[in-house]
Amino acid sequence: MVVAKKKTIRKAVVKKDVAVKKTNPPKATKAKSAKTKKQITALTRQSEDVRQQKLAVYKETEKANDLAMNDWGSRLKTTKVRMEKLNKKYEELLLVLLNEAYSVYREVVKSDLADDFFSALWNELYKEGIKVQSNTPNASLVIRYICGASISTKTVSNYAKVLEGADYNNIKQEQFIAWVQHKTMTKVIEDQRNIENNTETRAEKMARARAVVMRLIEARETKPEHSWKTTAWQAEKQISKQGLWVGIGNAHRILDGGSNFNASMNLVMMLPLNAEMEKHILNIYARTIVDGIDYYEKQMNELEEKLWVDDLWEKLVSAGYEESVKQDEYWSNRQQAAMYEDQQEFIEKVIKPKQTKKKSKKSA
Repeated sequence: MVVAKKKTIRKAVVKKDVAVKKTNPPKATKAKSAKTKKQITALTRQSEDVRQQKLAVYKETEKANDLAMNDWGSRLKTTKVRMEKLNKKYEELLLVLLNEAYSVYREVVKSDLADDFFSALWNELYKEGIKVQSNTPNASLVIRYICGASISTKTVSNYAKVLEGADYNNIKQEQFIAWVQHKTMTKVIEDQRNIENNTETRAEKMARARAVVMRLIEARETKPEHSWKTTAWQAEKQISKQGLWVGIGNAHRILDGGSNFNASMNLVMMLPLNAEMEKHILNIYARTIVDGIDYYEKQMNELEEKLWVDDLWEKLVSAGYEESVKQDEYWSNRQQAAMYEDQQEFIEKVIKPKQTKKKSKKSA
């Protein structure tokens, strides 16, 4: 009986131990869960602190950027105001100087000595190495003389239009500045150009066209077709006072087995130009562009030199070639016409076949 009790006690003890093992784990799990929550809370707070620190850095960066942007804008605004003041002072001083030039111009154009004075002014510019055309307007001579070679041809033309506009409207010298300020220089220039365009004759347009051609010749000096060195005294004998000359020569193909790229160009004579020769040669090219002179002057004033020069050069060369062909054909017809007694027979046998041939080439 005693033995049996001991077994019972053991079982009870075992059961008690099992019971202890079953009841203890929940306590440990709660403690671990509480610890995990504390850790998560700590991490969350740490993340929040990092986020707040980043936000603070972003705000500081934005603040610094705003300060920099405001500083740049403020400095540029100050410079802008100073530039506006400078431009205003420049315009005021410009009008004072143009008024002084207008005072002389107005007196000269009303004087009998006008031609002598402007001729002397042209020669003075030539001595200073400033190239001006023989047909440069008198007002432009005055502006070019007082401004020198540094300003553009377009600016010279604009300032000259102000002098011409004031004279055209019979503005007195003491009224000049107030008149320009009230009307604005842009409007004065525009009105004067319109007046000139409305009253311009064919001869005046030809003068403008010759000026464009002369400007083209000057620009092409930077890349001439032919160039060589010679002595100064020899050059003086061969060129005109304006530095122009006409070259006479010939060209022939070199027989080298059929190549199209070998030819001999021979310049055999150089003739100095006089005024009549120069005008005649310029007129040949000027007639090509006179009807579109406004367009070509606009190209000359607004585009880069290389662009308008190359374009106009090709046009004039092509026009010169076409004119040469026409003249050759004219004189050829004249010579052949002498061989026919009847003019109508000449037309039927020579002229009409040539016209038919031309039409067939164009259609092809």
